[in-house]
Amino acid sequence: MFKRVVLCVTEATPEEVVQVAIRLCSKDTKVYALHVVRLLSDFSRKESMERFSWVIDSFEKKGLKSQLEILESTDVGKAIISFTKKNSCDVIVTGTIPRKGLLGAFSESVSDYIVKYAPCTVILIRKSDLPA
Repeated sequence: MFKRVVLCVTEATPEEVVQVAIRLCSKDTKVYALHVVRLLSDFSRKESMERFSWVIDSFEKKGLKSQLEILESTDVGKAIISFTKKNSCDVIVTGTIPRKGLLGAFSESVSDYIVKYAPCTVILIRKSDLPA
């Protein structure tokens, strides 16, 4: 089991990704549900707290400790890596959507960046691997 988990959440995060993170936790695990926004205001903070309350509720139902962290950054990947290092986390859990065509060949996704620079274990859950 892991001691400190970063669970990256976005509007597109399916419940299955959260369930994978839950399975990695024990009662002593600290979970940070991390959402990165480009511009953080009181409104966007409140909106994010409401939007991701279901994630925190999912952990609470299993008796696990979690908290929602909302960061402001124009570089999502760097913000995730920086947060992970600062909080001495030992695993990052995130969903990923396979990129196709020219976009996939010539650009780096956030999950690619995380895998390349993470100071810890990274668990990617591919959208195509999720049950229909």
